[in-house]
Amino acid sequence: MPSLFRVVFGEMVIKSRRPTSVRRREIIDAARRVITEHGMQSLTIGNLARAVGVSEGAIYRHFRGKKRIMAGLIEDIDIRLSKRMDLIDGDPDSGLRKLEQVLHHNVAPSTLTGVSFLVIAEVLMNGDDELRQLMQASIDKHLAMIEAQLTVGVQKGEVGSEVDLKAASLQFYGLIQAVNTLNHFGSEELPVGDSRKLWQIFNGGVSGR
Repeated sequence: MPSLFRVVFGEMVIKSRRPTSVRRREIIDAARRVITEHGMQSLTIGNLARAVGVSEGAIYRHFRGKKRIMAGLIEDIDIRLSKRMDLIDGDPDSGLRKLEQVLHHNVAPSTLTGVSFLVIAEVLMNGDDELRQLMQASIDKHLAMIEAQLTVGVQKGEVGSEVDLKAASLQFYGLIQAVNTLNHFGSEELPVGDSRKLWQIFNGGVSGR
């Protein structure tokens, strides 16, 4: 029978084999859960194996180690954030209108960007050049997407011509990251769920009015 046998907490568990793409997705999803529930320090091959329900050897067949899992997490965060920032309904010709929708869409209870902050911190601390380059490329791409919308806003007179668009893009990106991280950790001290107030402050800063 094409099954994988292993022993977990003294019990025999039978885990059927999965296609490679499905198993890799399960491992990345499990890594996100482990980080969310127990912190980055708990992201080990052993904990992942228990979370997925496979042997440690099965994890190594799909990822050569924690570094490759981290790379997979960065790729997953990049794809998810790109979809949330790019596939927003609304007028594609209105820079600020689309950014407002992006903010409304992102400022909601979510583990995604909370996890991404933890991943960024881990990448910065471990000093691995390859992971740092992957994370930097992802951040640069999202900043460029925001700046492109602000540029449209300048052309339409929605954004002041004197505004530093790179600085404004960084501020917007950091705003989304920060409020979702607070939501992720259950903070009740700040009105992070009210995207209208957050938008009023950002819009007032870039409109030049």
